[in-house]
Parts: sequence; structure tokens; C-alpha cells
Amino acid sequence: MFNTSWTIAHVFGIPIRIHITLLLILPLFGWIFGANVEIFAELMGLQPGDLLLEPYILGFLLGLGLFASVALHEIGHTWMALRRGRNIRSITLMILGGLADLEDSIDDPSDELKIAIVGPIVSLLLGFVLLSLTTLFVNMAADLQIFLLYLGQINIILGFFNLIPAFPSDGGRVLRAALAKRGNYLRATKTATSIGQTVAIFLAILGVFSANLLLVLVAFFLYITANQEYQTHLMRSTLADFRVQDLMTHDVITVSQYHTVSQLLAMMYDAKHTGYPVVDEDGKVVGCVTLEDVQRIDPAQREAYTVRDIMAKDLHTIAPDDDAYDALKKMSKEQIGRLFVIDEQGSAAGIITRSDVVKGFELRRVERRETTQ
Repeated sequence: MFNTSWTIAHVFGIPIRIHITLLLILPLFGWIFGANVEIFAELMGLQPGDLLLEPYILGFLLGLGLFASVALHEIGHTWMALRRGRNIRSITLMILGGLADLEDSIDDPSDELKIAIVGPIVSLLLGFVLLSLTTLFVNMAADLQIFLLYLGQINIILGFFNLIPAFPSDGGRVLRAALAKRGNYLRATKTATSIGQTVAIFLAILGVFSANLLLVLVAFFLYITANQEYQTHLMRSTLADFRVQDLMTHDVITVSQYHTVSQLLAMMYDAKHTGYPVVDEDGKVVGCVTLEDVQRIDPAQREAYTVRDIMAKDLHTIAPDDDAYDALKKMSKEQIGRLFVIDEQGSAAGIITRSDVVKGFELRRVERRETTQ
């Protein structure tokens, strides 16, 4: 499968990745910055002839500096998240900024406020430091002076822009945290989403009238992700008191690892299932076998091969007492449709699918709607 992101460094033991969209947009940013370098130089009282580098080379370096600044912004979030006891899977730099991937959703308003606000603070501090350097060292090269001033201003704009209450941006998360302190998280998320989408529509209109395509893209991204965040939190809230064992299918047909592939195929015909957990002589699950595994074996060899020879050993499992929402997250992360439910003894207790979780979600929504009528 084509890899869409690459790890370039580790900070606090967390991988920093570059998404392919960043590599695609970086030349465009270099061209935009490069096209404005001479104009910016004249505004600073410099002559284009004072530049040592070609404008587009300097523009490309500014593009790199911008995304390095975004990385520092996300590292700020990560540092605070780690201080608050949160786990971060990775930091990904992409076309519209960066993303610190938290393992778990934040359900504490104080934690969310501190984690969200630190990113803009890092950008603002970085911007003021870069601008201050140009006043401390007045005899620096024109290229370096432009680089520091340009990048300093961009960071200050980035810092203030991220404070706009357009959920799920940093400012939107600060707004949700403030609202959640006076009510529940779901209601706060819904309000922040509505405000964020209104701001996104305003930004899109502004982008259209100013012919700023990037602003339109940012507005579209904010509008879509705001709704996704709300739906995710709604799902999590609704499934809060469901366990895997409440929604899973309990009657699971298993197959012995010593069955031949021919016997397995006959079992598939009889039971009308195309996938089974594989158990050893003690009834413990040791693998999984599917029709695709069978199809890889020549029909003439199916008596010679056992299930153990063709089964997959890297199982995607979950425990009966785990949260149903955790099961859904795991299926989404692994891009699979089902999980084997394994009890403490290692035996197959059941199977839970995406549709099982969705049914539980819908039933609980109906139940809550009826109790409020």
C-alpha cells in the first residue's frame, strides 16, 4: 500500500511525520513567498540587489521555516499534553498545518484549555523572538533580515489566527473548554461546533471575495472537521455505558487448527460463514482463517494443508469488559469491520462488528428520545 506520510524525527519519543500533501504544497508556498520577496525588501527599505540568494530560493527557505514553525506549534501542544498525562501517537505536518494525534479524547475542560492554548502561545512567542532578533542585530545580511521579519510576522498571524473560535481549531477548543466548565461536554461541543461552522462560513466568504483560495480551503476544512468532531463526541457520549459484551455476538463458531483446508471449506459451505477464529486443543484462540486464505491453496493440495498452515496469527482482539466505543475506535484505526472478543482464559467469547456498535448507538438514541418525550 502506498505510504502517505514519512517519519523525519522524534521529539519526546513521538514521531514527527510529513504528509504527502505537505510535499505537494511546499513548492507552491516557495513560489508565493519568492514572488513577494522583492516587494517585502522594498517595504523594509532594502534594495533587491542587496539579496545574496535568488528570491525563489529564499522563498523556498521561508516555506520550510513556516512548516518548522507549525511543527514547533504542535510540539507545544504535545509538551503540555504529556505534562497532563496524555499520550500522543504522532505529530503529522500536512497541507493545512499540523496535527498532534492524541490516543484518547480529552474530557477534562482544564486539560483541554491548557493543551489548546499553548500552541498559539508558542507561535506568538516565536514570532516576537524572531522580530526581536532583527532589532538586536541591525547589520545582519539582507536575506537573513527578510527571513526573520517575514517568518516572525507569519508566526504572529498564525498565533492570532489559531485563537479564532472556529472549532476544532485551538481557539474553538478553548471555547469548548470554557463552555464545558459550565455544562456537559456534549452540549459544549454542539455549541462550539455551531459557532465554529458559522466562523468557517464567514472565512469562506472572505476568501472568495479576496480571491484567497487557501483561506477557502481552511474554512472548508474547519467546517467539515467541526461536524466530524461533534459526531465523534456524540458517538462516544451515547456509547459511554456500553461494554463490548453488551453488543457482541455471543455464539461463535470456531475451527480447530488441525482441520484440513478441505474440512474447513466444507464447514464454510454448511455454516455460511467465511471467517473463523482458530483454536488449539485447549480451546484458546491462536489465529484467524478466512475464505481468502483458503483460495490461496491449490484445490489439489487442500487435503495436505491444515488450518494452522494458512491461518493469520496477528489477531485483532478486544476484551468483553472493554468499552464499546474503544472497539469502534480500534476497528477504525485498523480499517477492519470486526474484532474477536477474547476472555481472560484466551477463549473466544464472541465477535463484535461495526454494525453491532452502530445498532447499539441507534438503540440508545431512540431510548433517550423516548425518555425525554
